[in-house]
Formats: sequence, C-alpha cells, structure tokens
Amino acid sequence: MAEYRIDFTIYRGEDEEIGFGSSGTWGTLDACTNALQTDVSHGQWETEGEMPDPDTVLAEIRGA
Repeated sequence: MAEYRIDFTIYRGEDEEIGFGSSGTWGTLDACTNALQTDVSHGQWETEGEMPDPDTVLAEIRGA
C-alpha cells in the first residue's frame, strides 16, 4: 500500500516565510489533506528564527 505525505511552507505576502510542516504519512491523499487542514487551522506548524508564533498569526487573521 502506498503512503502519502504533503510537505508545506506558509508565506505571508509574496516572500515572508512564516512557517512550514508536514501532513504526516497517511494511506490516502484525502487523509493527508484533512490532517493538513486541521494542523494549519489550529496553528500547528513549525517555525524557526524570526518567524512569528503561529498563535500570533492566527490572531491577526481572525482579527483578535
């Protein structure tokens, strides 16, 4: 059985990288996209260096 994973990078604007991550490994692409959607909507992505905290980014998006 094949396994699938989606690796991603999140940008704000044209070139400001603010995060990255992976969906994990799943048996279907649908499972990958569901995991990815859940992680991103809950701010569960990786950051490094000067990247903003995911909670800060989500608060800005949600207008908090």
